[in-house]
Amino acid sequence: MTAPEVDVLIIGAGPVGLTLAHELQRYGLSHRVVERELTPSPWSKAQVIHARTLEIFERLGLDAELLARGRELRRFRIFDAHQRQLASVQLQIDGSRFDHVLSLSQRETEAILQGALEARGTPIERGVRLTSFIAGEQHVAATLTHPDGREEGVRSRWIVGCDGAHSTVRHALGVAFEGFQYEVRLIQADVKIDWPLLVADDEIITFVGAPGPMAAFPLPGAGRYRLIAFNPPDPDAELTLAHFQQLMRERGPAGAEVSDPVWMVGFKIHCRLAAAYRRGRALLAGDAAHIHSPAGGQGMNMGIQDAHNLGWKLALVHSGRAPDALLDTYEEERRPLARATLDWTDTATRNMTRINALKPGVAAELRNNLMKMMLNLGLVQSRIGRALSMLEVHYTASSLADQSRPPLWQAHLRRRGDDESPAVRDWLDFSGGPAPGERAPDVHWFSGDDQERLYDRFDGPGFDLLLFDGAAATAAGYQNLAEIAREAEARYPGWIRAHIVVPAAAAPPALDWPGSLILDSEALCHRRYGAASECLYLVRPDGYIAFRSQPARAAALHDYMRRLWRA
Repeated sequence: MTAPEVDVLIIGAGPVGLTLAHELQRYGLSHRVVERELTPSPWSKAQVIHARTLEIFERLGLDAELLARGRELRRFRIFDAHQRQLASVQLQIDGSRFDHVLSLSQRETEAILQGALEARGTPIERGVRLTSFIAGEQHVAATLTHPDGREEGVRSRWIVGCDGAHSTVRHALGVAFEGFQYEVRLIQADVKIDWPLLVADDEIITFVGAPGPMAAFPLPGAGRYRLIAFNPPDPDAELTLAHFQQLMRERGPAGAEVSDPVWMVGFKIHCRLAAAYRRGRALLAGDAAHIHSPAGGQGMNMGIQDAHNLGWKLALVHSGRAPDALLDTYEEERRPLARATLDWTDTATRNMTRINALKPGVAAELRNNLMKMMLNLGLVQSRIGRALSMLEVHYTASSLADQSRPPLWQAHLRRRGDDESPAVRDWLDFSGGPAPGERAPDVHWFSGDDQERLYDRFDGPGFDLLLFDGAAATAAGYQNLAEIAREAEARYPGWIRAHIVVPAAAAPPALDWPGSLILDSEALCHRRYGAASECLYLVRPDGYIAFRSQPARAAALHDYMRRLWRA
């Protein structure tokens, strides 16, 4: 009997596997999501969703429910062992509609993702275990074991292991999971906390001192928090409410009360990275590829962004429109980011352990004074917000990041009103625009009485081509932009959407273009993209700049696309 056919077999129904399934739905790839656990975990280690991840969920149409069920976090305060406030850090996040961190348990996030998938026709197959698989040149032959012991043969074009730190897929591939386990132990619980001090419902409360750090992250619900403590005094003891009450008495403010636990869990933390993300038709994502300290709350967010990076590449290669080598850029782009994240979270974890080990006295007071001085600086707070937001994640070193522009010495000394080629000042402005590999900036502006947003134009799967008019309004320039737009949409149907951006409040009479027209009346988009003269930007399906050209040239665009697209 012929085994069932499916394009992609996803192993694991955590946030990463569910996000990948949403991505594949957008591109029309058939897929199955199997999860060995019969029910979702009652506890969750991940809680925070950062701005860049919220932008991804917005593109998937999931942001409204996440925001409705989560809690916005905009500040964290740090206290010493005597409950003296050391710092109040505003989480300033600029450049995104999501100017905050969202607090929502991983369990709730999974429930929202799963509900939306099932509503769109993808059931989650729980209690189904991957027993074995063989990845050949043309397909993957896998064996699944169902809860009743029945074995099923499945043939897929691809298999993706989103099955966590103990990944069956990674083990079957023989991919090393290089790294180590920390000695430090972490315990956490979902509890109600009654504070003796005034605490806003959008702020994280942290205590530092010799016993070890403790933090309380607000959750949805009155007085609900995720309480996290490092280095509990008896790491192997069975966790009880009394355990957390004792920790609060030792590390928190006098009079604070902990009650009503929903769950409690303890675990060791690791720092590990898979030696490879891909072996032929088998790939790894999320915790199957990387795990690290929870410092900064990056783990789940990184995994979701893995899926966002991988989805469109799988779709292009699977459809035959792109060469197989495009999938190699998944590891090329995502693994160095994981390596860098493991490095800085390891440094943060070790430093946190050291500074909290300082005994009361001169050294501890010096630490506290340094924290007071540094963390209350506006520049430092802004930098913390940007780093946590993950908006600065980029692929500028990727082989997919490219541009076409003349050397500076070929630019005109001064701008010519009837010439679309760049002057020196235009060339320099373009240098200040987003570079290939960087996230495409979002821009908000008013068109008449209506508020416009650039990301609202990025409303489907595929690439977005931004064709900027620049300052020179010429008939030849409008004709060039319209021709590029028409040709791009015709050559790559369903994969490129062209948008002509003009710095005007009305459509120029000389522009013959029936498609998407962005009236950038205050030139805010032009300025943000360094588009003082005519230019183009090709935005990848995952929201990063793939290619840019100054001036806008059809030949340069198609030369770039030949690397991605099979004629």
